[in-house]
Formats: sequence, C-alpha cells, structure tokens
Amino acid sequence: MARKEAREFAMQTLFQIDVHKDFENPDIEKYIGTKKLGNQKEYVKTLLTQICANIAQVDEKINECSENWPTVRMAKTDLAITRIAVGEILFFEDIPKAVAINEAVNLAKDYGTETSPKFINAILGKVEK
Repeated sequence: MARKEAREFAMQTLFQIDVHKDFENPDIEKYIGTKKLGNQKEYVKTLLTQICANIAQVDEKINECSENWPTVRMAKTDLAITRIAVGEILFFEDIPKAVAINEAVNLAKDYGTETSPKFINAILGKVEK
C-alpha cells in the first residue's frame, strides 16, 4: 500500500474515532481490523496513536491557526484531514511539512467540498510557520 492510500485510510479511521468520541483510549487495532496496510501499517498505527494521545494539542494548534473557525464548527471530513496533516507536521520529522500540506490538500480535493482545499491549505500554512 502506498502512503497516499494509508493517509486516506487514516483520515477515514480518524473520522470514525471522532464520530464515536473515542479519542481517549481507542483500540487502534480494532479500527484497523483486517485492512491490508502492508508496509504502511506502522505509519498508520503511529499516526493515529499520536493524534489520539495528543488530540488536545492537535486541536489547539488547529484552533490557533483557523481564524474564527474552531474545530467544533468544522466539517468532520475537513477536520479529519487537517488533523492528519497536523499530526504529520508535529510528530513525523521524516515527513517534510510541505508534503504533509500538499497531501492534505489533495485529500480535501477528493473528499471535501469545493472550498475545502483552500480552507485546509490556509490553516496548514499557518501551522507550518
């Protein structure tokens, strides 16, 4: 599995975790289930674990950078995509920030609304600084 598909799966899984309000102690293995992640399994597990363990920090960073649009008002899909990118920026030194942002914008084009890519790019541009 390529990193792009792993990000998509992580975004979908994070969306489910959010819907179930399961950030406090999620069973990541349960969410992964029988999904064949290949060489990306450790990346997905680490990313989801780090985001869930540090959800307050991740959301605080998003809220600091999203003018008048707190996480509680964001569309769940946009929020999941933004959390994935912020998680990569904060917790994965081996992923360039520009790559995390670019991939988030691409996810927003595929899964968000017409305005999602620009909205997410603006937030992540501020997070990067």
